[in-house]
Amino acid sequence: MGRKNRERGLHLIKRPGSKIWYVQGTLFSERVRESTQTESREEAEIIKAKLVECIKKYHLYGERPKVEFNTCAAKYIRSASIKSLDRDECHIKQLSPYIGTLDMTDIFRGQDPDTDQPTALEQYVRDRIESGVTRTTINYALKTFNKIGRLATEEWRGKGGKPFIESFTRAYLIKEKEEAGLVEDYGLRPTKEPRPLFPHEQIVLFNELPEHLKPAFEFGINTGCRDQEICNLRWDWLKKIDDTLWYFELPKSSTKNNQVRPVVLNSVSKSIVESLVGNNDEYVFSYKGQKLGRLNKSAYRNARVRAGKVIPDILKTNVHSLRHSFGERLTESDVPWDWKQALLGHNPKEVTWRYSHYYKGMANMLKMLEFVERLVIFSSLDETQKIGKVALV
Repeated sequence: MGRKNRERGLHLIKRPGSKIWYVQGTLFSERVRESTQTESREEAEIIKAKLVECIKKYHLYGERPKVEFNTCAAKYIRSASIKSLDRDECHIKQLSPYIGTLDMTDIFRGQDPDTDQPTALEQYVRDRIESGVTRTTINYALKTFNKIGRLATEEWRGKGGKPFIESFTRAYLIKEKEEAGLVEDYGLRPTKEPRPLFPHEQIVLFNELPEHLKPAFEFGINTGCRDQEICNLRWDWLKKIDDTLWYFELPKSSTKNNQVRPVVLNSVSKSIVESLVGNNDEYVFSYKGQKLGRLNKSAYRNARVRAGKVIPDILKTNVHSLRHSFGERLTESDVPWDWKQALLGHNPKEVTWRYSHYYKGMANMLKMLEFVERLVIFSSLDETQKIGKVALV
């Protein structure tokens, strides 16, 4: 009887070998085992009291316990297996000082109606504007918050199979109309409109690139591959049909749309790949024995600045301009729209390359080779010809 009374309620304990206080016990038939994450007995007592109050409110009045953003974010990081998790973690670290300890139901953009001051999330947006980033970068973080909120309300389950959180307010993204106001009122850096590299710009920029980046950029502008598709390109993805057709078969895990994608090599990209054999046993593009992390780093950005002193419009381009250039050149070369989409990895239904019938699939692959081979002229032009070609772009 005495033993049963001693176990009733919640107690603070220290586990063997640990200096941290833990809350342990049973309250309203609910078993509790939680760390206070503090070595201070006084702080631990406060945390235990708050926990007791939350459990009482839930069982007596039906009030759900508050769930902080940090709690949901940690659960997301533990359970997510997406390709962009590293980027999402970066955004979570940026958001955490602003909204980390707030209940998910109390987080929203705009003005606080009680104080007429920016909410914590709105203050994050304004501080990021002041740091000089574009709306695209800010929207990535807001999308990460929305993704976590959606999972917590729709997919994750708490006690009794109920949603992990009851609701959250979706953070509205910065659209073009709001961007114009933020540019005028708070100095938001305007978003650059995507544009291709014109041929005369290409030769100036590529000449400024360090030697280890030149093959990757030349490959990108001849294949339309994205930054990470280039950096993660592996030798074991390379397929060869005699010496006629070479292509990389990118698996679902490496593409943006989670679809297997063939990257057919024209004679320029093929010669680049041949020249890189032996540099790294696993990855096609490497530097000092290690695979490239990403193309958009200081080496490229410094080269762009140098090239911009020769042709200022080069400063309006970025790494993704390689892909835009590939698409524009396919259009210039009279490649039909559906084939252009296929070569860009959009996989329209009109163009299927993985047929159960081998020869029909191969016919489409050879058609792709024919189209990408038309782009070789852009790499074979000398400087004078490339400068003259701009009139046709």
